[in-house]
Amino acid sequence: MKNDLTCGVVQDLLPSYIEGLLGEESREAVERHLAQCSECTARKDAMSTPPEPEEAAREMDFLKRVKKGTFQKIALAVVCTALVIAGGFLMKEFVIGRTPEAEMISIQLAQVDENNNLTLLLDTYWGAYELRGLKAVTKDGILTYTAREVRVNLFQTLFMREKIGGMKGYQKQIPLSIPLEGLTEVWICGRLVWQEGLIIHPDTLRMLETKTPYCGDVSALGRIMDALQLQEFTGGHTISLQTRERPYVLTLKFEKRINPFIIWDWTECYFFQILVLVDNLDEVVYAFDPERGSGKTVTGGRVTVEYATEVMAKLTESHNLRYGTDWPIHENFKEYAESPLEYQRMITLLEESCSYKQGYPLIWSDSSGRT
Repeated sequence: MKNDLTCGVVQDLLPSYIEGLLGEESREAVERHLAQCSECTARKDAMSTPPEPEEAAREMDFLKRVKKGTFQKIALAVVCTALVIAGGFLMKEFVIGRTPEAEMISIQLAQVDENNNLTLLLDTYWGAYELRGLKAVTKDGILTYTAREVRVNLFQTLFMREKIGGMKGYQKQIPLSIPLEGLTEVWICGRLVWQEGLIIHPDTLRMLETKTPYCGDVSALGRIMDALQLQEFTGGHTISLQTRERPYVLTLKFEKRINPFIIWDWTECYFFQILVLVDNLDEVVYAFDPERGSGKTVTGGRVTVEYATEVMAKLTESHNLRYGTDWPIHENFKEYAESPLEYQRMITLLEESCSYKQGYPLIWSDSSGRT
């Protein structure tokens, strides 16, 4: 039978022939060629003979070294990547820092001294962080402080110690003394601290954030009550609204028995704030049961915008006369919610009213009607 395959073709087919992968016709053709060609037969025998143990061991060792080297390279890359990430995190946390959030800035012992300097202790509410890189810029009478918020490290707390009040310890708070001459506002890390002669309390800013335009928004009213912590003082209350026509009325019914004298103080400290924080609210009505043994039959009262405007006018006149100030008398009580300064003035006047007792709300003398 004719040998129809060349040596080149057979040598290409030998791997498949040895593995038994050729079809019957191709296998027979290769075998016919091998029967007549010693060179291809020798190549086939060499390919079919298993490698010597020593050579196989050398190949195995080589493969192990390659595998081990690859693993070491991968492990080294992983470790380097982790170190770079950790180093970046530590650099960001302990050196670069971040811009502090205004609501997380702690300002304690703020007061204006006899030299017209605003003194305070500056810190952050984050216990593990402190403020660094404090910078001040004044423009058009507005003083603005900026700083970085970085993590406190162990080295600082252990070795960078200062004497505080005769005792050794790490000083995390930053004492500031700010001359107020020529200034109209002081901002520290995004928080308004002082404006036109008044220190702006953080509760003032917190309460103004709850301001709402519409008294029919029950969830917004709830946020105002929560901010005032009314629940803690009253022991529970229910709310009802009258929004069909003007005047719009919010009614609070207290579940706890309350001394009427306490209610009178609440009227100025709490109900005035509720009234001013809701743009279209016209009246706040409240009802309660008097404490047993108080000797009082007062069971409720109301505060209207007109009444609040009248009371605040009297309080402002008294304050200006007493302290020689020129605080404006607003024609509409709602103007006290237009800025932190005006709200702070309102709070200041209301706190003074608790002492001076210059105005009381209209009160109900019994549960069946109003006087």
